[in-house]
Amino acid sequence: MTTRAPDQATKPDDLNAPYFNVREAAWVMRISVKTMRRRINAGLISVSRETEGGRIIVSRRSIDQYYESTQVHAVPRRRGPGRPRKQAASAVHYQRAAA
Repeated sequence: MTTRAPDQATKPDDLNAPYFNVREAAWVMRISVKTMRRRINAGLISVSRETEGGRIIVSRRSIDQYYESTQVHAVPRRRGPGRPRKQAASAVHYQRAAA
């Protein structure tokens, strides 16, 4: 019989399930179980418990809300005044230098 380490994420039986345990939710989010627990303790992912001190359940909606809140958007670059551009040398300047 093979036992898994408690910190190893496991693939859920049903990927479309509305609820996951911590190990399954970590697999769905592609993070470690330790990271999942840290995010739960920090309040970044909301969870529920069946009983006090019992099994932690993470909803699919909580995972989606976490991703929406941590989504990164591109911000346009601010361009300052910059330095003045060099003027192109005129053909007259080159003709005088060559003579």
